[in-house]
Amino acid sequence: MDLSRRRAEAVLTALTTKYGVPAAKLRALGDGPSAPVASNDAEEGRAKNRRVELVKQSERIFMLRQIAILALVTFLLATSAAGQDEAAWNRWMKATGDALTRFLPNASPFGMTVDPYPPFSGPANETYTYKGPDSMLHQYPSYIVHQTWWYDDAELARQTADWQREQDAFKQEMQKTTTEFYKLHGEEMKAWDKAQREQMDNLQKQAAPLLQQGKYEEYGKMMQKVTISVYPPYKEMTDSLDERQKEMGDRGRKLENRRRQVSFQIHTNRTPSTTAPAFTGMKPAGALAGHPLYRQLRGNWNMGSRIEALVDLAVFVGPPGYENPKVKIGNREFTTKCVVVWAWIESLPDKIQADEATARKVLESVDYNGLAKLIQP
Repeated sequence: MDLSRRRAEAVLTALTTKYGVPAAKLRALGDGPSAPVASNDAEEGRAKNRRVELVKQSERIFMLRQIAILALVTFLLATSAAGQDEAAWNRWMKATGDALTRFLPNASPFGMTVDPYPPFSGPANETYTYKGPDSMLHQYPSYIVHQTWWYDDAELARQTADWQREQDAFKQEMQKTTTEFYKLHGEEMKAWDKAQREQMDNLQKQAAPLLQQGKYEEYGKMMQKVTISVYPPYKEMTDSLDERQKEMGDRGRKLENRRRQVSFQIHTNRTPSTTAPAFTGMKPAGALAGHPLYRQLRGNWNMGSRIEALVDLAVFVGPPGYENPKVKIGNREFTTKCVVVWAWIESLPDKIQADEATARKVLESVDYNGLAKLIQP
């Protein structure tokens, strides 16, 4: 996910600095392995998956739903081959998603603002080798719901609003400047462009016999004599505007890079044991709200445009020492045996300690007694 996000940030940087797209209207996100367009078994497929797409917010919501649907379809194809009850899976998935969503925490009282994207809900992908009815998967499937929240920063919000107003004013100025330029220089610019085209046409006519005779090297040298240039006053105007746009883009990107977020997630049937899907890298960290707490300090990561400090917190609700065994795919049971409430914190090195403390307070507000009632013996 980190690599895919860095790719997206590199494209965002190019769009804002080179093409003048307002940074406030863009957001770099990484979907990692969750949205492939081809198989990763071969290099050709992996190359196709190394991509960046521009997605409208409404389209991204649709895309997330499609990812969940893809995971569901993959599962249904496998369970169908094993003769498993698809209707039971559908009923369990809907009931579980609806139930878990009700327990997602409200972080507003703790100084956070909810992300505009709605909560995500869907089955978790599980890596396995498909062998028809003999495929081995965990007996109890994992289902996930999550919601992203942003840490409030009043000064950052003020600076961002000021920057956006400046950006909007500059956009209007740029349109006015361009309109006035064409009124003043339009005819002269057309004449300049016409002369450039005529120069190219004349040289191509002179070089055509060389091409017909197969003298490609000589043809190439002759065509190199063409000196196509932009109308000088126009270049001067656009260079000035581009320089200002780049400076504003740099400031907007710096403001964006100061934002911090946390994704609160609830998973079914994930365990703190050595069995996958386990808490990879998580270590016991005492208790929270009377339940085992696990923590992973992933340290500081260089994301290209900023240094991120990453911490994971997970509260386990379920039988002590529980493990999710593997069974043949047709023997899976659609039952909740344990629940994990997760906080995935993406902050800055100088803010991570306070942000983690806030995330813990949000986790303490979760109705763990209610979640425990979802667990079936």
